[in-house]
Amino acid sequence: MHQPFYKDLVRQTYVMPWAYLHGTKDYLGMPALLDEFPDVHQTFNLVPSLVLQLEEYARGEARDESFDLAFRPVDGLDASERSFIIERFFPVPVRTMLQPFPRYFELHERRNNPSRHAFSDQDIRDIQVWWTLVWMDHDRRPREFVEKGRDFTEQDKAILRRLVLETLAEIVPTYRRIQESGSIEISTTPFYHPILPLLIDSRVDDPNVPVEIRFPEDAREQLSRARRFMQERFGKAPQGLWPSEGSVSNDVAALAASLGFRWMATDEAILAKSGVDLGWDNRRKLFRPYKVGDITVFFRDRGLSDSIGFHYMHQPAFDAAQDLVRRLREFPEGSHVSIILDGENPWDYYPNSGRDFLRHLFDQIHKEPAVEAVTLSEACERMPAERLDWLAPGSWANGNFYIWMGHPEDHEAWQWIRLARTDLMELKGEVLQENWDLAYEVLLIAEGSDWMWWFGNDFSSEQDAIFDSLFRQHIGNIYHLIGLPAPDGLDKPIKKSLEGKRSVMAPPPPPAH
Repeated sequence: MHQPFYKDLVRQTYVMPWAYLHGTKDYLGMPALLDEFPDVHQTFNLVPSLVLQLEEYARGEARDESFDLAFRPVDGLDASERSFIIERFFPVPVRTMLQPFPRYFELHERRNNPSRHAFSDQDIRDIQVWWTLVWMDHDRRPREFVEKGRDFTEQDKAILRRLVLETLAEIVPTYRRIQESGSIEISTTPFYHPILPLLIDSRVDDPNVPVEIRFPEDAREQLSRARRFMQERFGKAPQGLWPSEGSVSNDVAALAASLGFRWMATDEAILAKSGVDLGWDNRRKLFRPYKVGDITVFFRDRGLSDSIGFHYMHQPAFDAAQDLVRRLREFPEGSHVSIILDGENPWDYYPNSGRDFLRHLFDQIHKEPAVEAVTLSEACERMPAERLDWLAPGSWANGNFYIWMGHPEDHEAWQWIRLARTDLMELKGEVLQENWDLAYEVLLIAEGSDWMWWFGNDFSSEQDAIFDSLFRQHIGNIYHLIGLPAPDGLDKPIKKSLEGKRSVMAPPPPPAH
């Protein structure tokens, strides 16, 4: 369960709403489903910086324009705010999040019509309500609102706002309760989701990387802080680690073990890269844990994981669940199969947020005597680990780090991080400690993996400009907090496809005191 850290710590505002939207739809809905299937044990991985954001929304303290506009009375909206709602409050994918709801889909189609008529106050209000409804868990979406469908009132919006805040407030207590019942295990990730091997040594997998990063102290800080934070929130220190993007190396294994982690997990490509032949006759070697130094490592089955993440949404829910259980039955007796995937994004593409598929899957696992669902700590107890002499560096993505360190735009972003960190460390003890500490916090945020995900030519989205500017804003905030002018060139987009477009960077904050 992960979203980037969308908050600007200097301006104290959220730039994008995805943390709270997935909070009302998936972050609570998935563990809550296990009350129906308590013997189908699972591991949920929570990124601390996501939990931090969810808690602030739940307290009603998050300053987020999208959240505010979703519930603001229509007669209080100006022309630009009405335009924002019309342009931004229709989710993708259309097939599962718009077409099932006739009024919402009608408004979407009118929005896309070049000769569209003006939207009335009632149209705007219906868009606001439906935006909130489709981002609610299928099992918790108020049925009376769905059946009503249109002509919503300001009172309806007020009711929904209370329900959203109540749902967000339930997330952490629900995970804690279900973990205490024994149905789930909660693992974690470095605090702000950095690629740990690259923080420790940017050339760990490619000696030709042009930018040298060696910040092992930051890697330790990101990981030790995550473990402390999770212990405070959930009552026990996490035993397991899903390193950001499954990114591992020998150094990461040693670091995790030194901080008390018992196991970590990554992708099958890393096992093959570590010298274990996973050819067809040797595929069984994937289905066991391995010991690297003092930590146990699990390697996920990519095919099964990707079937849930990318394919089963196109099949009837019962048939898809049946196919997965059938494939599991075909593994040799005594196999441990690790299925690991995104906790939130796939369900947007499933009918009914994937709840039909998950219920069928959990029910069939429950009834299938040859298959048992266990947490990874339970697997550690029950299966002896085979010794692995060397853990190759890499991630779940093609077994390497190219997405985050393979393109000139990635290199430019890392150069900004290196420059800002150098300047920050030189002023340690010379600026107000409170400001230095906050600047270091912003540096840790800038080290997160999500900014580099969108740099380069690997991936693109409608939010490219926002991600680009928020990253540069974080760098600029470091300089603001330590009283230095922002370096020349920081106002220029890193992503070259944005050149010549209007900058979306926020104006400078007031002077620091």
